[in-house]
Amino acid sequence: MKTPDPETIRVSAIARLRQLDAQEEVELLSRSVLEIGPARDASVVQRALLGDRELLAVTLRCRADDLAKPGETNSNRMTVYDAIHKIRQAIETVLPVEFKVFRMSLQPLLVDRKEFEKTDLERLIEAQIDLMIAVATGGPRIQTKNDEYRERRELIRAKIKDLGKQDPNPFEDLWAWYGRWSSGDLPSYQSRRDYLRRLYRPLLEDIVSGASQNPSEPSREPTGWEKVDRTVEKIVSNLGKANREEEFQMVGFLCRECLISLAQAVFDAEKHRPEDGVKPSETDAYRMLEAYFSAEFAGSSNEVLRRHAKASLQLANELQHKRTARYKDAALCAEATRTVVNIVRITSEKRQ
Repeated sequence: MKTPDPETIRVSAIARLRQLDAQEEVELLSRSVLEIGPARDASVVQRALLGDRELLAVTLRCRADDLAKPGETNSNRMTVYDAIHKIRQAIETVLPVEFKVFRMSLQPLLVDRKEFEKTDLERLIEAQIDLMIAVATGGPRIQTKNDEYRERRELIRAKIKDLGKQDPNPFEDLWAWYGRWSSGDLPSYQSRRDYLRRLYRPLLEDIVSGASQNPSEPSREPTGWEKVDRTVEKIVSNLGKANREEEFQMVGFLCRECLISLAQAVFDAEKHRPEDGVKPSETDAYRMLEAYFSAEFAGSSNEVLRRHAKASLQLANELQHKRTARYKDAALCAEATRTVVNIVRITSEKRQ
């Protein structure tokens, strides 16, 4: 019996998930590769219990960081088990009646670099490639993702300009990308994936090899404060995965927690007196850090550094509370927060 075509099943399952409004699973399946083969490890007893249908082993190949580890979850992200369950149900619904899924597993599409090794530019490019693949392979509709694409494109172009390079992506928006993939010479989903990976490959290879480094990007050197370092990694990781307003707001929440941890690590009530005379609470990161900067960077020779530190702190503080958060807001908040962290790391005696 001929095994069903994986691409046909994938597209049909995406349509089914869209009917169920399972948007996160739609986007995951849109940018993944489906592999289907016979379940050769099924025992005679298992085959008998499951009837006379052909048993299949299904593998979903995606980026390793697309999903949380088993058991990890929060209010905004799906768990591995949720994703497998929903996608498997959709696949079983669209399979021909003579087949049944015996086993479904997740495997990485490629061996990813560790998250902490990646630059912000790499993460932005990966997210942009994922989005372009998704809309061109039966995933989310262009009108729901076009603003996100254009905002991320501006950020990518700014970072590429700092590297002295040209943006290899010629598409101003997703409608322009639609015109390209629908022109006739990219007829298959695989041809569209290959085109996008070729488009960015030279730039990504430069970044990975270290041939070009962005001098304006905040350092990733650990501060020596474990909770601060851990939260910074969460900020960077969550920003790369964020697609919805509540996920952008979650980045702001993590930025707030990061600054609170930083303030608690360096603030000394005896040395750092707030200018307004109000004693800050244990979670008043803004007042604690403002007092820290005023005391540690006192004098006219430190005026520029003091202004820069306070301006970054004010920006991070304001963006954390923006209710109508978008990708650009979250990215700016993350950059401002990391700038504050790095200023303190560089100037603090606690540096390790």
